[in-house]
Amino acid sequence: MLWNPFMNHLLTLRSPLQSIFWPKDHSLVKQTLLILFGVFILALASQLSIPLLPVPLTFQSATVVLIGMAYGPRYGSYVVGAYLLAGLCGIPVFADFSSGLVQFSGPTMGYLIGFLPAAWLSGYLAQKGFAKNIPSSFLAACLGVSIIFVLGVSVLSQSIGFENAIKFGLLPFVFSEMIKLIAVACLIPRLWKSQ
Repeated sequence: MLWNPFMNHLLTLRSPLQSIFWPKDHSLVKQTLLILFGVFILALASQLSIPLLPVPLTFQSATVVLIGMAYGPRYGSYVVGAYLLAGLCGIPVFADFSSGLVQFSGPTMGYLIGFLPAAWLSGYLAQKGFAKNIPSSFLAACLGVSIIFVLGVSVLSQSIGFENAIKFGLLPFVFSEMIKLIAVACLIPRLWKSQ
């Protein structure tokens, strides 16, 4: 009984992009276009990559958090879910224009799996007030990205060991990720002030 009101509350929270582009009109066409735009942005960010092995350095993780915080947990999850489904179905949206089931069984599988909960958490935190200023936005972005790296390193460690997973799946990304998350944290409060 308590589950339904709780879920209804979470799924009806507004997001800043919805408010900016169409505050009162909730037509299916406009919602679909907003989701497709997010998928396009995430696919574009995936192609901005430096081919490190076994995990390339891309703008995916920061973009996932940005989308979650800008769209909110509901639509942010829709965007990331649609992106993952598109890649699974063979549309080349992943890094280096890759796609398919092989991406969900390779070294990047944990990172991809982490995208969905990261988008939801960062969107939820944004709606709970973390998007109002740069320090709290940065904290929310860090928490979202942490999910991606915890799952990514955990899965990667199954094939190359924990020490190597930290060495190749986390350490090369720490500095660049902080810079990207600072940029996200500077942008998000502006989006939320536009409501």
